[in-house]
Amino acid sequence: MKHMGNMSESNIHSLLTTWGVKISKSSISRIALKDAALFHEEANDILKAGIVSTKYTHIDDTSARDDGKQHHTHILCNPFFTAYVTTPHKDRLTVLRLLLLGNEMKFCFNDATFELLEIFKVPEKVQNYLMTECNGKTFKEEEIKSIIQNIPSTNRNPDQLHRRILEAAGIAWYHEQNEVPIVHTLVSDDAAQFRHIANWHSLCWVHAGRIIKKINSPIPIFQETIDKVLDEFWSYYRTLLEFQVEPEKYNADELQEQFDKIFSQKTGFIPLDKILQSLFNNKEKLLLVFKFPQTPLHNNSAELGARNAVRKRDVSLHTNSQEGTKAVDTSLTIIQTAKKLGVNVRDYIHDRITKNEMEKLAITLLKKVGLD
Repeated sequence: MKHMGNMSESNIHSLLTTWGVKISKSSISRIALKDAALFHEEANDILKAGIVSTKYTHIDDTSARDDGKQHHTHILCNPFFTAYVTTPHKDRLTVLRLLLLGNEMKFCFNDATFELLEIFKVPEKVQNYLMTECNGKTFKEEEIKSIIQNIPSTNRNPDQLHRRILEAAGIAWYHEQNEVPIVHTLVSDDAAQFRHIANWHSLCWVHAGRIIKKINSPIPIFQETIDKVLDEFWSYYRTLLEFQVEPEKYNADELQEQFDKIFSQKTGFIPLDKILQSLFNNKEKLLLVFKFPQTPLHNNSAELGARNAVRKRDVSLHTNSQEGTKAVDTSLTIIQTAKKLGVNVRDYIHDRITKNEMEKLAITLLKKVGLD
């Protein structure tokens, strides 16, 4: 009722007492937490298996509350799994920790680190200091934090500066380490926390289309221009979907030229031109399908996963403890992954509470993709 039926604990109590079951609301809460705890390790195994099961991983996040404090529920998924992890933050370091699957994060300073520091607009004076003190070295989190506290900088926002340094060094180490597989392609919207982490970053075309659709103009000629560009946008998107199915029927160079024609045009309507220019600047991320045709063109899978978390939040409001938050994440992970794998959720939960004989979902997942 709680995890499969998405019923609130008060409604479960009302239903059970109507049936003549004598039980308190606190007992219902304890049972729900205890049962979810049986699956915590399995939920972690699903995330580990899911990330290696395909060359791409969808990612998104939605807001959450834990004991009245702002948190964020992260959704990672592909056609074989959906995993939920709630954390206090949603910055790049948080995303990195999710992809490290519980392994300790370290921070290294190499050429890739300093390239990222340049992209993150870290002042040259700070880069020179780090080059002198840290180049070629790898640090644990406690060590690097003590080092960056002594950075010679008059930056008005030192916390942001320190975070940028940690992000650059953490990403560089992620690509150097061999403890966990590096995510090949991350499929997401264009939120900053998803950039520069995976080997490749693919942007969602549906998100891009929404940005154009949000523009409105009271001037008829400008509105006609917006509608025309939208028609061109979705027509090109449908062509890319067809390209994915039969890439040999299309000329990738001609399709790229068509992209240039659509997104480099100047319509005379400044808000629209700015959006077209920003999309043109993201050409590589939007057209990654030419390198890897199996890469999805949208992030709908993660958005649908986020919708399940939102429904749970609408019914039960926020959780009151970290234990409750973890129980929600685990139950959503188990239920949504079981559905994708064609496993009867009720039978699976009942088996774990009683006989514990059914095959673990992570093993079923790996067998589905031939990695068992």
